[in-house]
Amino acid sequence: MLFSAAFVILNFLDAIIGGDVEYDYVTEFGKVRGQVADDGDYLTFLGVPYAAPPIGQNRFKAPQPLSPWKETVYHANRTVKCPQKGEGDEDCLIVNIFTPTKQATELYPVLIYIHGGGFLHGSGPVKGVEPLIKQNIIVVTFNYRLGSLGFLCLGTVDAPGNAGLKDQTAALEWVHRNIANFGGDPHKVTIYGMSAGAASAEYHVLLNSNRELFRYAVIESGSATSMWAFDPFPVDNAIKLAKYLGMHSDGSVSEVVDFYRSLPAEPLSKANWDYYQNLTDGSIGIGPCIEKSLEQVQPFMTRAPSEVLKTHEYASRPLLFIFTSLEGLFLRSNQYTDYIKNMDANFADYLPADLAFDNDNIKNDVANNVKQFYFNNNYISSDSIMEYFYLFGDYMILNGVFNSVKGHVANNDNSSIYLMEFAYKGNLGSYNKAYDSLNLSGHGDAIKHTILKKPLLDIEDNIAVERMSALIGNFVKYGNPTPSQSAHIPTIWPPILSEQNLTYLHFDKNLSVRYQLDNSLKNRLEFWEQLYEMYRRTTSFVHSEEDVTSII
Repeated sequence: MLFSAAFVILNFLDAIIGGDVEYDYVTEFGKVRGQVADDGDYLTFLGVPYAAPPIGQNRFKAPQPLSPWKETVYHANRTVKCPQKGEGDEDCLIVNIFTPTKQATELYPVLIYIHGGGFLHGSGPVKGVEPLIKQNIIVVTFNYRLGSLGFLCLGTVDAPGNAGLKDQTAALEWVHRNIANFGGDPHKVTIYGMSAGAASAEYHVLLNSNRELFRYAVIESGSATSMWAFDPFPVDNAIKLAKYLGMHSDGSVSEVVDFYRSLPAEPLSKANWDYYQNLTDGSIGIGPCIEKSLEQVQPFMTRAPSEVLKTHEYASRPLLFIFTSLEGLFLRSNQYTDYIKNMDANFADYLPADLAFDNDNIKNDVANNVKQFYFNNNYISSDSIMEYFYLFGDYMILNGVFNSVKGHVANNDNSSIYLMEFAYKGNLGSYNKAYDSLNLSGHGDAIKHTILKKPLLDIEDNIAVERMSALIGNFVKYGNPTPSQSAHIPTIWPPILSEQNLTYLHFDKNLSVRYQLDNSLKNRLEFWEQLYEMYRRTTSFVHSEEDVTSII
């Protein structure tokens, strides 16, 4: 165990219950009790509250402070998900802490993982972290509010917006205040996000108010500049969803809030998911927004992330970006059959939501241009699998990721921005029998080689896990994924030197450093860059009651 005057040491219980030794750690709200994990030599503390339940009048507000629990010790063995797809519990604002059992002479570095799921579903993993624990770091995962429960943004005190991102900040603050009691160093924290978690991680990077809560960030398969990660019309989208849910009132903003507040969380989250499933333009319905200035509310975001990135009005720090070889795979796999039926005749409906056109003629011309570029203007059919996945992966993920990479490289004086293409296709990533012939990694596959969701049975998979976990572990500890060479990692991975020289690590069965992007990827990125230069939607916001009433 760790021994240091910097933190309150844990108490070992002499009692053995059910064959498992239990451990008590001290937090600001009382003692928590954890156990040794079933799948490895580490301790687990599951479901530790970091904020009060966001219910009643607090449903759409920032998380409220937690009161100390009345019990002598909190049994940290609870697993819970925030409401999503018709199930879950609103009392869901919890952290899960995973700590090495072996003794150490100093505090451990900490990795905080932010889960993905399009801001609509997902939860903090509760197992599978052993590969990271072996890197001598502490791992923390957590939940945050999702869908309209987490992102209803009406510009009022009752629904100011970004509650889910404020939950994340509260979780980071909880870790900062309490992790030393678990043997972690609050000044050596790295955040790691995938997909919506990646967008979240970059949001925190761009916020100076959070600069003391972590020092490095890993951003996988998403970014704050991704087209779905930012909602420029939060009130308009809130009204559309309310009407989808059955609201008939033509009243005020407060009546809209009351309508959302009156709905049980489970059916609200189910309708939220169903509404999203009907969207074809890459948007998610209700998401992160710019907040109206309110005297009683501390905002999370007051400017669009792309604007903050351009101005460099944030603290630079080492960042590690990851993308997979076929981002559209598993990102839009479930929609493939339905989308293909309609895309050929109605391709304009599948253009990104953040493109704007003066009239339908221009929109149709752009749609034909995109269709020609990806499908060679051929009939879109069940044989168009690769083109389909490239299309959605490029505009939903890669366009934003590379915009962010270039922006941070331009703003970073320390040359500490790293880029990886995760290309390894083993047995641990997502799987869909319909795409068995595609021997490429898909959206979200990289993290599955550090936080495992499947048994590790294959030798090559084991090597990939050891390599990936070592790279992430090194970055958490040093801000450098390859401070030195080793048997498993014989390659030194250099940071990006300039926007024109996007050096990156190609992670497959072998590791290699590449000094320029694949021509196909480069051409596709340039295609979207040119389109956005001409047709990017300008940011527009509706926050006054008069404007909301006119929308209703």
